[in-house]
Amino acid sequence: MKKSLFTLALGLLVLASCEKGSHYKVVATVGDNAVDGDTAYLTSYDSGDTLSSAVIANQAAVLEGTLESPLMARLLLGGKRIGFVLEPGEVSVTSDGKASGTPLNEKMTAFEAQLDSVDDADAGPVFLKIYEDNRDNAIGPWAFNNYLMCNSFTVAQVDSLLATSPAGYRDLKRMQKAFNAARQQEATAVGKPFADFTAADGQKLGDYAGQGKYTLVDFWASWCGPCRREIPNIKALYEQYKDKMLFVGVAVWDNPSDTRNAIKNLGIPWPVMESGKNWTDPTDLYGISGIPHIMLIDPQGVIVARGLEGDAMKKAVDEAMRK
Repeated sequence: MKKSLFTLALGLLVLASCEKGSHYKVVATVGDNAVDGDTAYLTSYDSGDTLSSAVIANQAAVLEGTLESPLMARLLLGGKRIGFVLEPGEVSVTSDGKASGTPLNEKMTAFEAQLDSVDDADAGPVFLKIYEDNRDNAIGPWAFNNYLMCNSFTVAQVDSLLATSPAGYRDLKRMQKAFNAARQQEATAVGKPFADFTAADGQKLGDYAGQGKYTLVDFWASWCGPCRREIPNIKALYEQYKDKMLFVGVAVWDNPSDTRNAIKNLGIPWPVMESGKNWTDPTDLYGISGIPHIMLIDPQGVIVARGLEGDAMKKAVDEAMRK
């Protein structure tokens, strides 16, 4: 399963019954004394608010506090971001992303292993089953949101699905993002004109799309394994059709230096637009929740296909070039 999609989907603040003021303790181990003296931060995925912090000493940090409801949290530890369920009790977190010691985190570990063993095309039904089995605990909304992300639902379909979900789901910020993504997917669906945006260096998508040639647009990031694996497929098309069509990359959710190193290491010959790790304008505009996301735009600027990869991408480009 794409790690980008799973990692981006863990950002869900969840609601569950919990005695008010229940105590939690997070024991985080780093395994590297080079970060001793740095501060570890525990934050809410949904709001980004800092819940607790502690100085790392002897390769470990202990963060404690109280919470009214279990939630999905992010631990910033030694330069890494680790997602887990924050719930009453003591949670052990390691810098390799493992969380254990509490019931829901033990469940999450099992689910992660299950999801790692399936392809993206099969992830949706798995998330749906996890949701159905955990509707009323902290894992339910996380699984439900992932299920939404694994499918291209319309606004009406998302609304219908939420109508049968437990109370409280609809108010979660991640669910609102699902609504917004569905709206933007409808606005930028096949047959619609492309939506323009501008990178920090002044490049616009409109500098390429709608300029009289077919344009292949690749939304990607250097840290995304599936994105990197798709580059050779795009390069093959580039070598075949570079005189007849345009190619452009859009690096999202990535550090500029990492993007540029990847461009060099992967030998990417086409232009790449980038604006840093917090640049979400392009993905928000197109309702993109997981990368890579590749689209084909015709010479007049109309979207011909989106969500392309591998053989499907080659087929779409080959057919366009025969017209």
